[in-house]
Amino acid sequence: MRALWVVASSLALHTRHMTRAATMTSFVTGPAGFIGTALVKVLLARGHRVYALTPSAEAAQHVRRLGAVPVIGDLREPGQWQDAAAATWVFHLPAYSSCGPRLTRKAASAIARTRATTDAHLLDALAAGGTERIVYVADARVYGATGPRPINEDEPPRRPSAWARCLTPALDRLDGYVVAGLPIVTAFPGWVYGNGSWFRERVIEPVMTDRPVLQIGTAGPWVSPIHVQDCARALAYLAERGEVGNRYFLVNNDPIRLHEFAATFARLANRPLRIRRVPAATTWFITGTALDDYRQADSLFSNIRLRGIGFRFTYPTLEEGLQQVVGELHV
Repeated sequence: MRALWVVASSLALHTRHMTRAATMTSFVTGPAGFIGTALVKVLLARGHRVYALTPSAEAAQHVRRLGAVPVIGDLREPGQWQDAAAATWVFHLPAYSSCGPRLTRKAASAIARTRATTDAHLLDALAAGGTERIVYVADARVYGATGPRPINEDEPPRRPSAWARCLTPALDRLDGYVVAGLPIVTAFPGWVYGNGSWFRERVIEPVMTDRPVLQIGTAGPWVSPIHVQDCARALAYLAERGEVGNRYFLVNNDPIRLHEFAATFARLANRPLRIRRVPAATTWFITGTALDDYRQADSLFSNIRLRGIGFRFTYPTLEEGLQQVVGELHV
């Protein structure tokens, strides 16, 4: 009899879990991006109905192919998309504006104003309640150079980057929304790699076509990486387990030298590695972006808070993550 009771209880618990999953909805901004696409796939795999904010009919096609429901709208303007935003979970992946080779104070102020406006349009629309968790995806680059040891989320930036002038004002406003009752958790991904975005452009394509990989300086700084699939899983995990008002660094356990990305990928792909070294002082002339100062200093972050709420990595090391990338290329 006890065995039958245990089986019945397990079935009832499973049924309640499946019923809840079937009714869960998620709203995602930035669904066509590198992290956003991976996140949409994770949420769909969990049984969520995913509404994805897209700026155009063309972008909506990408969302439909993933299996999500496109919601056409622009964060810079209020509109009907704000009604769809009232989902069980909301994931805000703000777009990062191009700022050219030099980030002037005027440009930084303009980006900061745009970020404040877009955040307000989304967060104000959620003020009526009903959303269980809002995961705000920020950018670890605001911390700038961290020094030789990983920092935790409670430490202030030791040498804030120029990029911090664009993003810090918006991050500071989140505290006010939390006080007002919005269930916001803030995520700071580190160096997100995988088969796409910067990693495809600067590592995969050069290595696979026998072109040189651009490397800044001789050794490269220490950085904290995370596979894009683990990053997406961690965002969903924060919606489920993250503590409201807390910040979480999304990074692997072990930091790496920046140059290890290309060297490890080339070895696992069994391809020769050709390197073109560029002096750090001349980087922006070649790459044309003010964000390349982020590639010249140690940026190390501790994931102890993320692991403390129970998250476990599928690809805990760069070696394991790049094995997945190489395997995906040969499918």
